[in-house]
Amino acid sequence: MTKAMAAIIRDMSEELNSLKARKEEIKKKALEHRDTFTDQEQADTRAAIKEINDKIKEKEERLAELRSEAEKNEKGVENMDNTLLHYSENMSRADLFETVEYRSAFFKKLQKKPLTEVETRAITSAANSGGAAIPTVTMTTILDRVRNTPCILSLITIEEIPSLTSFPVANTVADASWISETSASTSSSDTLNNVTLAAYKLIKTIEITAQLETMSVDAFERWLVNTLVKKMTLALRKAVFSGTGSNQPTGLSGMTWDTTNSITVAASASITYDNMVDVEALVDGDFDAEAVWVMNKKTKAQVLKIKDDQKRPIFERAIEKGIAGYILNRPLHIDSQVPDNEIYIGDFKSGYVMNFAKPIEVTSSTEAGFMSGSTIYRGLALVDGKPTNAKGAIAKIKKSST
Repeated sequence: MTKAMAAIIRDMSEELNSLKARKEEIKKKALEHRDTFTDQEQADTRAAIKEINDKIKEKEERLAELRSEAEKNEKGVENMDNTLLHYSENMSRADLFETVEYRSAFFKKLQKKPLTEVETRAITSAANSGGAAIPTVTMTTILDRVRNTPCILSLITIEEIPSLTSFPVANTVADASWISETSASTSSSDTLNNVTLAAYKLIKTIEITAQLETMSVDAFERWLVNTLVKKMTLALRKAVFSGTGSNQPTGLSGMTWDTTNSITVAASASITYDNMVDVEALVDGDFDAEAVWVMNKKTKAQVLKIKDDQKRPIFERAIEKGIAGYILNRPLHIDSQVPDNEIYIGDFKSGYVMNFAKPIEVTSSTEAGFMSGSTIYRGLALVDGKPTNAKGAIAKIKKSST
């Protein structure tokens, strides 16, 4: 472990211990004055403890990442630069963003570190990017992490097609036909729907202390990727279900829901075994093989109580990673962004598409964090998503609100 890395880990550990000690002081004071505290004082105490817990969690995660990085360096893990291209004059923009030198220059510039001559040429050659266009390998890592996050984003179609304005979706697919040896084939009646996509801005800011800016390029990249993914996926997940379509993606809530693709249960009634069987039948056979259940944990608690005609629970536990269990032999996925009392079932890769129309751009500023000596990083993505409205791809159960 380098001296610089050891110093960062030591200082962060001290900050963490200080936060924990401060929390214990607040808890001790609250316990001593529990009989005299007003309701407002109790609420303020709970808020203060929550704020400290959030900071403790964030610092513990950063500390774990730093220790992991130090351990990898000690074991001599091969640097990913060995898999990248090297800069040369007159490279295409696409190739330029895949070079060792551009990647190094990109993260050094964010950290306000000096660049070598070749790094300077690489980043200034990226015309119109201003050094903000994220390296290709980093963008790929971010999208891979987004796609593999155990939530709705791992189930939908996610593309990264620049300037995509229309996404074709099969609406009617005719069967292949058998013909005799001497007969000619005839054109089928396949039809396509087009999903029109825009490019809405998704912005997330990240604050980093001056200490962490001394990290190596590899460590800083991993930290940035982890933080961006964590902050952006929450907004993207919410958009898949509840996006309004106004300056943001359109959610599944924006689909036309009727008796052909949904079942409504009275507000005062419980979701039944028959409801689950009936909504499963609304998924078209063409999408049946990939159909899964999606709901939040609160709704799952209701489903766990449902039994079939033989009084057997319809929920079966699973040991597979990312699957909460099985309902009627289909995998169940949990996502906290699904509204309460809603249950989705279907082939989400066929039923919802999301596109990053432009690679994520990352810029930094020290102005907002001047007093604390921190740097604010801003990640900006141009994203849109919409249901494909492929007939029979997705169905749902929803409790009435009245």
